[in-house]
Amino acid sequence: MTTSSEYLVLRLKPKARRLFTPTLVLAAVSFALAFIVEQISATDYNYALIAGGTIVVLFWLFPLLSYLACYLELTSTRLVYRFGFLGFRKRQLLLSELSSIEIQKEGRLGRQVISILSVDGTEYRIGGYAKNKHLAAEIEAWAKAAS
Repeated sequence: MTTSSEYLVLRLKPKARRLFTPTLVLAAVSFALAFIVEQISATDYNYALIAGGTIVVLFWLFPLLSYLACYLELTSTRLVYRFGFLGFRKRQLLLSELSSIEIQKEGRLGRQVISILSVDGTEYRIGGYAKNKHLAAEIEAWAKAAS
C-alpha cells in the first residue's frame, strides 16, 4: 500500500490594495462621528452612532473578513482557490488535470488574470494576486511534475 503525501508549496493572499476603500470608509465614519459629537443632542448622537456602526460593519468589517478568508494555495498535487464573501466559495483543481495556463488582461484598466483550463473544459480565472507571470510559471512547473 502506497501513500502519497501532499505538501504545501505556495500559499498566497490577494493584494491588500482591496482594503483601501473600506479603510477610507472607516476613517470617514470615525471623523464624521468625532466632528458631530458636540454639535448635536445626545439622542441624535446615539442614532448617528447606530448609523455609523452599521456603515462600518457593512463597508469595512465584511470586506475585511472576506479578504482574510481568501487565498490561493498550491500543493504538490492540487490547486485550491478560496474566494467570495467570507471565503465560502472554494475551487480545487488537480494538477494532473490541468490543460493550459494563460495570462489575460481583463477590463478597461488591463487587470491581469490567470486563466487555467482543465482537461474537462472548465475554465478557472484567478485575479488580484501579485506577480501573475511568476505564479503562472510556478503552477505550470508543478503541473508538469505532477503529470
